[in-house]
Amino acid sequence: MNIPTQTLRVVFAASAFASSVILVLFVRGRAEWTTAFWLQLVAASLALCAGVCFVAFRKGGMRLDGVPWWPFVGLFLRQLALVYAASAIVIAALALAIIYAITRSGPNALALAVLAGLWLSLWLAPGVASLTTWRRLRRTTVGDTLQS
Repeated sequence: MNIPTQTLRVVFAASAFASSVILVLFVRGRAEWTTAFWLQLVAASLALCAGVCFVAFRKGGMRLDGVPWWPFVGLFLRQLALVYAASAIVIAALALAIIYAITRSGPNALALAVLAGLWLSLWLAPGVASLTTWRRLRRTTVGDTLQS
């Protein structure tokens, strides 16, 4: 039994939407939280997500054809773990540098940076893991057809 063809696209789109909501909240977070703010947040996040998905999905990107479940699950979970760990480290290091430059308080900066790295990576990692999984599967499939 094969995995549904749109699986990676759904995971990527959900991750892209969550990440775009966080980005828009970061940019406009100090605004008054009115109904208009939330509508603008959703509209801006959807537009950003649609643009990212358009670029990622053009020319059949992230479409799975004839991929069995178990090899896919193993590869995706491995990619998800690697991407989560790498993005958590990078985001935490970046946040530590920025927060420490502002507050000049090491323990507080470290605590906030680790929290930011772990939390933001939860939303970003599935999308990046979808992309890397698709590229690995595509490379394997292209390599198999070239050897035949």
